[in-house]
Amino acid sequence: MASFIHSILRTNALIAADGDEVMDLPVNPLSVILLHLSPLNECTAETTYSFIKGLLTALTSIRVSHKGSAVVDLNGYDLAMLDLLYHRTGLFQCNADRTDDDRRSLVVPIIFGRNPYMASECFPETKKGELHLTITWNIADTAYDGLRRSIETIELPEATPDFVQKVTTLAQTFAALGQNDVDLPIGNVIRAILLWGATGFAGATPLPTWGQLELMKDNRQTHYSATDFEVSRAVAGLLGCQYPPSQDHIHGLDPTAVAYADSEEMQTSESKSELYTLLHLDPTRDDEYSLVTEGAGRVNVRADCETVGAVRVLPIEKVPVSVFMD
Repeated sequence: MASFIHSILRTNALIAADGDEVMDLPVNPLSVILLHLSPLNECTAETTYSFIKGLLTALTSIRVSHKGSAVVDLNGYDLAMLDLLYHRTGLFQCNADRTDDDRRSLVVPIIFGRNPYMASECFPETKKGELHLTITWNIADTAYDGLRRSIETIELPEATPDFVQKVTTLAQTFAALGQNDVDLPIGNVIRAILLWGATGFAGATPLPTWGQLELMKDNRQTHYSATDFEVSRAVAGLLGCQYPPSQDHIHGLDPTAVAYADSEEMQTSESKSELYTLLHLDPTRDDEYSLVTEGAGRVNVRADCETVGAVRVLPIEKVPVSVFMD
């Protein structure tokens, strides 16, 4: 019967300054890294408490590299949305209350396969010093201070995986309205594409940065021939993701009312998840529909941009383990 090893890589400690923290990762096959953020609430102002989004600014950059080549490269909120929309793992917290200087606990996983604990998809055995985690910390943003962290890992010592999940970031700024393309990496199978845009579907006349979307392979539409940004977001719901995925929301209330009154219904206008959509290419989670890019001349996401601004594209790739072997 197989076993796993869940252990503490770095004990809970204060992060004293902004900047990079670099650490060696275990040499056994690696399934999950658990990033634990444990800051103090900063609630001296009325509006500074944050359920999730404000805490994730602590993770300016997260990079897992093998012999210098990135396997994971993204920021804290992109990682959270990868967990919520693609892996559908949820984010677990302790002590999420609005009290100044209360110690919070938020765990954000990095998963190296379609699912955690998956022996056929994880990072393979390595030699000491080959696999590194680099985190760029922001120690004190609006919603927190006194940042502490710990890192735990889940190893699968008996696993002989066939594939590894790779997720890196392509950043671009759409300089003009209308057609804009973002080229995707070629060679690996792509299971999904996480998209972020500076402007979401909001306001009286919504004009999201991504506008209308299509996916192209060798200049022909594939999978997504046309979908509006706001409609494409509903695919996550079809596949079982809750709404809103991050649970960030507000309830209006008239504090001057003399009599008891219920708060207003939920609003999601302040949720950063509104800026994301996931183009899922593996909805059945068996690679029946996953996009094969090997042999293609070009693969790209095309947007009919409605508001000029920055975008990020995170292809979720299925990579053969042989790529990482000597």
